[in-house]
Order: sequence, then C-alpha cells, then structure tokens
Amino acid sequence: MKGRIYADSISDYQVNVININQEIGSVSNPDGNYEIRARIGDSILFTSLQHRTYILQVEENNLKTSTSIFLEMQINELPEVTINQYDLTGDLSQDIAQVQVDFIDQRQFGFGVPRQLDKIDREIYTASTSSGGIPLAPLINWMSGETKMLKKRKENAIVQSNKNKVLRKVTPDLITKDLSIPKAYIEDFAYFCAEDQNTMSIVNQNDPLAMIDELKLKAIAYLKLKDITE
Repeated sequence: MKGRIYADSISDYQVNVININQEIGSVSNPDGNYEIRARIGDSILFTSLQHRTYILQVEENNLKTSTSIFLEMQINELPEVTINQYDLTGDLSQDIAQVQVDFIDQRQFGFGVPRQLDKIDREIYTASTSSGGIPLAPLINWMSGETKMLKKRKENAIVQSNKNKVLRKVTPDLITKDLSIPKAYIEDFAYFCAEDQNTMSIVNQNDPLAMIDELKLKAIAYLKLKDITE
C-alpha cells in the first residue's frame, strides 16, 4: 500500500506509518510519500507529534490505487488562565507588594534559574513548611490530614493528565477495534493505563510500535479484570 500524506509543514518532519496487525512500520519522506506492506482488513496508523492520529482500515481499492491521507493539526488546550488576578494600580512600587510568588530556588542545587511551583505543589509546600518559630502549621496539617489530601490531589492530577495523553495518542477506533475494548469502557481503560508507571513510560517514548504492543497487553489484563468477553 502506498500514497501521499497531506499536512501542514510535512517537509519538516516524518510521519510514522504503522501496520498494527503485522506490527511493521515505516516513515514518510519529505514530500509526504509513504509505502507499507498491508493486507485487506489491516489497520494502518498514521501518527506524528504535530497531528491527530489517524487510522485507516485497508480495503481492496487501497491496495490497487494510491491512497491519500489528510492529517489534522493536534491542538493542545492550555489550562484556564486568570488574567489580572490582582487589583493593580500601574505603580510598580505599590503593586509588587500585592503579588505573592512561591518558588524553589534552584541555585542551591547548582542551577541558575528559579523554577515556579505548580499550584498544587505550592499548596503542599505551604501546608508542610513553617515560616519560622515552632512549626505548628505543618503539624496541624499533618494531624488533620490536609497534607495527605493535597498529595492525593496531586496524584489524581497526574493520573488525569496521563489519561488524556493516552487518549491523544490513540484513537477510539484503535481501542475498540484493535484492542477489543467496548466503546463504553474507553475512558476507564485509559485510566487503567494511566495508573501504570511502566505503561506511561512506554507511551512517553514516542515509539508507536512499542506503545501498541504495551496497550495490547494492558487490554488483555483489563478485559480479564472487568470480566468482559471479547
């Protein structure tokens, strides 16, 4: 099977072309042309960092004629940002006193630029440290469970981010058709993968074949766990 991929800036990078069934792959050339061995019924995955993943189910006409593939740009949504959170006057000498910024000074570790803490990390830092004197606040927060709750919130945020990453990397069709996960369980399966550090390390490697192999293993374990008959 061969053809051409049409996408923005296709000459600047390669698109991975993966035959999921035969577990073989190739890449497009600078002109967007591709070629891969395929049979009728195979699922061909087209993936790149810049575009939405696309899966083609091979039909007879795909083997007889050139097949054009059109990829859409991957839009990564940023979290909500609050602009002008403070009631500023425009006078720097007055306004700077209103703005509180928490950060870890990386210079103590040999780095030159301070790193801004995430919101949840700032809350954990505030709950577990003291500004001086007897550290009552950290003790109270520990006894009340506040610190533990904040750390749990951070763990949940990481899992949520991992779940979204899995769903960006693979399409619903791949999950339902090639992994045999029922449509109603797609998001739950993504969470199942997101909670496994080993799985996420493979997902983050940008190796489509390795990722698909790992997801196939996770699908087998998930279907057995949920007692779902394929």
